[in-house]
Amino acid sequence: PPSRTPPKPPAIITILLRVLLWPLFKLVNMTFPPKEFDGINNSSGADRAARAFVTMFQKQISAVRPVVSPTNSDDGANTNQEHYVEPACPFRSRGYNGTLSEITSRPPNSRPLLLLYLHSPLHADGTKFIRDYLCHSQLLQLLNSNNSDSHGSVVCFGASIHTADGQRMRDMMGVTSFPFMALLSVKSSGSSSSSSSNTNGNTNVTMELLLRMEGPKLLTIPPSQITTYLTTTISRHAEVLAVEEARRLQREEERGFREEQDREYQEALLADQRREMERQETTERERREKEETEEAERSKKAKEEHRLGDARALLERVGEPPAGSEGVSRLRFTLPNGKKVDRRFYSVDTMETMRAFLVVYFHEQGIAMKNFGLSTNFPRKTFREEDDKLTLVETGLAPQAVIMVQDLDS
Repeated sequence: PPSRTPPKPPAIITILLRVLLWPLFKLVNMTFPPKEFDGINNSSGADRAARAFVTMFQKQISAVRPVVSPTNSDDGANTNQEHYVEPACPFRSRGYNGTLSEITSRPPNSRPLLLLYLHSPLHADGTKFIRDYLCHSQLLQLLNSNNSDSHGSVVCFGASIHTADGQRMRDMMGVTSFPFMALLSVKSSGSSSSSSSNTNGNTNVTMELLLRMEGPKLLTIPPSQITTYLTTTISRHAEVLAVEEARRLQREEERGFREEQDREYQEALLADQRREMERQETTERERREKEETEEAERSKKAKEEHRLGDARALLERVGEPPAGSEGVSRLRFTLPNGKKVDRRFYSVDTMETMRAFLVVYFHEQGIAMKNFGLSTNFPRKTFREEDDKLTLVETGLAPQAVIMVQDLDS
């Protein structure tokens, strides 16, 4: 059979230690069982610990209930009716993480301070400080009046150092003597301060220490003086928040002003670009129109020159018949200005030859008549361009005729 590889010496030592120490672990767990308030990340346990602290604090408030003297009724009888309303406990009934989340959920410009009180049940002055100082009417009124859930400037959190949250805060604040109370400004991560400390369970939050009171000497200060310290610190913090809010509003106003300037600049720039584009389009359109006009004029001039050249060539080829010749037609042209022009043509000449004569004549005489029509009154007849191939005999203009010339462009 294959031989088994013996375990390595470190593995053997680990197994032996676990076997030997197992009875000791069982004994420790039986002697010191986990408490209901243990565990930093145990939110339910932290909330139960906070509620237990609030219950204890409310009992101390009831213990210092003032004695109310009996009052006399209208009929002279003594009554024991009391007009005393017991103050509420200003401390939150949720764990440290929940309290911190409540603070950080507020906007930075209205974020409240954190009043932290650490209670040592085994300390001789712990209960005395709660009863004579924290339950003092002036201090309770200050804390309760600034402890609104949505608009308060102070959130109070108290814990026993025998709980996970209490021990955690004790380690974080470095508390060595009791009673202990502090006012802390909770800020988002990135806001640096020389006296700020990062919380263990909330890596995105830092706390700045504004007021710290601890030790037996705290009991030598009158409760009214502690109330004054807290009131002054709260007021200064409110002033700091007001200054920060004013700066924020100023930055927003300046940013809005810059954005408005940028928007106006962009609008002006776009308007200038549109005007420049329109100017360029107008210039380009005028250039094209000018080129088209010049091209039309050149084409028209070339057409006129071609027309004049063709007319001269036709007249030179045909020529004017001499007087007394046979087969001649004598034509008289009456111009629009009343002038009469006589000219002889061969009877076999076409209407095209007659038009060619007028074209050359108008050019030589400087008469600006490019488009003209021809007609006769007796008989009344109008000649069109499609008649140019007909001879004078075919059109009835032989042997003589009077032709009216009309300026078709007038």
